[in-house]
Amino acid sequence: MAEVEPDQCAMCERGPLMARVLKHPVLFILAAFLALGVTYIHLTPPFETPDEYGHYAYVRFLAEERQLPPLVVSSHEWEQGQFHQPPLYYIVGALLAGPRDTDAWQTAYPRNRFAALGQPNSPGNKNAVVHPASATVETQRTDYALRLLRALSLACSAITIWLTYCLALTIAPRQRWLALGAAAILAFNPQFLFISASANNDVMVTVLAAAVLLLCTRVARQGAQPYRTPIILGVLGGLAALAKLSGQASLGLVPCAYLIHYGRGGRRRLWPDLLRPLLLCAASAVLVGGWWYLRNACSYNDPLGMLNYAAIFSVHDQPLPLVQAAAIMYEALPSYWGVFGWMNVLAPKPYYVAMRSLTVLACIGLLLRGIKAWHRQLWPSPASRRAGLVAGVWALVMLALILRWTQTITRTQGRLLFPAAGVFGFLMVLGLTGWLPRGWRPTATRAMIILLLAAAAAMPWAVIAPSYTVPARMQASELPEDLSWLEIRYGDQITLIGARVLSEEAIPGESVWVRLYWRAESSLDQSYIEGVQLVGPGGERLGGRDTLPAMGLYPTTHWSPGEVIIDDCAVPVNIDASGPVAAAIRVSLYAERYEEALPVTDARGTALGPSAEIARVRLARHGPWDGGTPTRVLSVNLDDLVGLYGYDLDASQADEDVIALDLALYWESLKPVSESYTVLVHLLDRTGSIVGQADSPPLGGSFATEYWQVGDQMRDTYRLAVSRDLMGESLRLRVGLYLPTTNERLAVKDSDPRTDYVTIGPFRLTAEGVVFDQVSS
Repeated sequence: MAEVEPDQCAMCERGPLMARVLKHPVLFILAAFLALGVTYIHLTPPFETPDEYGHYAYVRFLAEERQLPPLVVSSHEWEQGQFHQPPLYYIVGALLAGPRDTDAWQTAYPRNRFAALGQPNSPGNKNAVVHPASATVETQRTDYALRLLRALSLACSAITIWLTYCLALTIAPRQRWLALGAAAILAFNPQFLFISASANNDVMVTVLAAAVLLLCTRVARQGAQPYRTPIILGVLGGLAALAKLSGQASLGLVPCAYLIHYGRGGRRRLWPDLLRPLLLCAASAVLVGGWWYLRNACSYNDPLGMLNYAAIFSVHDQPLPLVQAAAIMYEALPSYWGVFGWMNVLAPKPYYVAMRSLTVLACIGLLLRGIKAWHRQLWPSPASRRAGLVAGVWALVMLALILRWTQTITRTQGRLLFPAAGVFGFLMVLGLTGWLPRGWRPTATRAMIILLLAAAAAMPWAVIAPSYTVPARMQASELPEDLSWLEIRYGDQITLIGARVLSEEAIPGESVWVRLYWRAESSLDQSYIEGVQLVGPGGERLGGRDTLPAMGLYPTTHWSPGEVIIDDCAVPVNIDASGPVAAAIRVSLYAERYEEALPVTDARGTALGPSAEIARVRLARHGPWDGGTPTRVLSVNLDDLVGLYGYDLDASQADEDVIALDLALYWESLKPVSESYTVLVHLLDRTGSIVGQADSPPLGGSFATEYWQVGDQMRDTYRLAVSRDLMGESLRLRVGLYLPTTNERLAVKDSDPRTDYVTIGPFRLTAEGVVFDQVSS
């Protein structure tokens, strides 16, 4: 392929405005990106993007204190925020939005102390802050200032998209469809849009790194102005280093580009072609960005400002093995394409499957394209190869930096790769079209752009905004008729009208959904914490959650008197919770500490203590419960509801006058049981008189029959105290199930004559234990 040196950026061509718009479809991509960006800004609540609270705090510090913050503000992650970051984005932000807000913004948006930051599988508490119920003067000022910062970010990203388009044209000048695809993959990446619509310094380092990369590819391709180009590169690189620490890496592209151009062949002059531009670039970069690193070195003996940051945020005591870090990076691939909120709001799974598939197909396509080029010797021009080499080096540098970050500091996020996103977009289009005949590639790229645009347009409406929707409210007259009415009062201000258990059972390691119907009796100036706990029969905690109501979205200070709040709460079950048991669900309200819980009374005014039991839920597992194997096998069917498939019987010395008779019954649920039965356990002497009794709900009341499911098997133990006077006497046990309200028993099916109990025995108690007579049941 012959080397062609056209004007590198087709955007620079002159002509009437409309003709240029029609000639350069990238303008449509930019317009669509800006429209989508405004949508993301509008639908993403304030401070619900990664670290936005900390970025805004940095801006407010500069605006209020008019000085740089110290490197260490607090050892607490939330309070420390982003004060370790280089200041460029925040200085520009303070000049733009600083006068628009006051120091009351933190009061207007308090922290949600139960926020599930970085936990995408959490069922709630997605919100990092508590959002106001209605707009106030303070919140309006904060919202306006934050929107200005988000608009600044959006503008930076729009320039990044244009620079990506120019970069692709620099590498492949005659393939405008390829440049269009690279720009579109970046513009319509929902994660890039989401970060672009947030207050975040990532966008500024991304645009500056993209500018350095573009100039470096042009230097490698065709050379540069002897003075202007290296000075501009130094200024841009210095600004990138002032935007984020990773921006320093962009300066490494400058010697790479000049060395590649210097080694292209032809006339070579060491000083004017290599050494002088590198020195000019380095001097410009130091003058622009070196002062911040010098300040850190002199004031804190920490030029990069990372020592204290690592002490606060690092999660690794020792660097991870390379393979493990690479695996973590692969797992983080979805966050490159769209994990929203504070890395805790996920897109639908099919979207991630599609993007993973496209990524894999692109990698394979690049390999196929390389193999074809090798066999057919159809290489790009030398100039394109030089430009592409610079871009490839930058992609590898960014991957290496993120790999090192993952090894040493914390888990990675896809957005950290955005400074090289233009290169990745170019490679992705190149790989995806590598499967297709040459004539189909432009059409396929346009189809891909449409699909990406549709996905990006859907995300804020279908994924982001619903994650922060406050719960439904209603009037008391609108409550469902089949509601389990409770009328439990918490103090004098709040009533729990009723509740529903939305989950069929509680499985260890998963969550039980409980719906609570609250009513505020008066205005509340206290934000109460809602404690919902799963409690076993002995008072042991089997799971629970403390949260602001509605999983953080609707605190009690927002409640209006008389309205009914529908509060869905996901209660996690301890992974080591054991059963079978019907766990009690208990609810409390407290201010700061559980010891300060509101007093609870029932509908009759009876004091219930600091919490109230509102329902029970079956603690189960994946599959039915297995009761084990009995020592003596039976096959008894009680009205086709419950089976008794065996028992154990043993005796031991309790004291001088009493023998302990231990009975274990092995039940099996044959059909769903809608009522709670009691187990009949009677000990009879040889005359048929009852000499011992241990009637009780199954499993001591911890797992009533109404919670049994078909296939469940339970080992149910009872102890009877037997007088030593009965040793050696013929005894029998009668076992059955009956309703305590009516004393109606379940009949033994197919028995002749018809009976409503099972006889165990006859047996005798001896010094050796239980001895069954020759004929026994």
